[in-house]
Amino acid sequence: MTEELLSVEIKKVVGPTPNGAAVLLGNDEKTFVIFIGFYEAAALLRELKEEQPARPLTHDLLHSVFLGFDLAIQKIIVSDIVDNAFCATLILEQRVGQPADGLRNEVRIDARPSDCMVLAVKNDADIYVTREVFDQVRDFSEFLDKDGPALGSLFASELSEDEFGPIRGEGLALDFPDVTDAAGDEPDDDGDADDVGHKKSSDD
Repeated sequence: MTEELLSVEIKKVVGPTPNGAAVLLGNDEKTFVIFIGFYEAAALLRELKEEQPARPLTHDLLHSVFLGFDLAIQKIIVSDIVDNAFCATLILEQRVGQPADGLRNEVRIDARPSDCMVLAVKNDADIYVTREVFDQVRDFSEFLDKDGPALGSLFASELSEDEFGPIRGEGLALDFPDVTDAAGDEPDDDGDADDVGHKKSSDD
């Protein structure tokens, strides 16, 4: 049976701070949050703002390798939750033979959602989430209209470590003073693990 995939997009990036950032992904039905590390957040924000580093960084290097071997990112999928962390699948497509042959090789690579999101933005690739994951995560749609300080306050007051788990063993990264939307614009008021917030079931 084919797994159901739902299209999502990056709605906001809250942070970064030394603890990392919160990425809000979603669609018209639901918005969920993935916590990512500081360096991954900085790379994602560079891509959203279309900033070019002075020298190629890790994601730029990987992008160049893809180009060199005629690989294209078909899509990325937030595919699973394992030990309270999101997992992702990077799906690549490689052309085989002459263009007229129309032959393709598909390669699926396990990856962190943070790396996949950076590559998706860099390559204008689609982001999906499996129905199984989508049904587990908590809905944060109400957070989308909040500014950076208000979002940080809501995270701190409403979320517990039982819901989000530790981030690199340092506890929750709840101090997010700034927020950037998916277009890379700052709000008017200037206001390594990819961790998951999931709904508690009756068995938890």
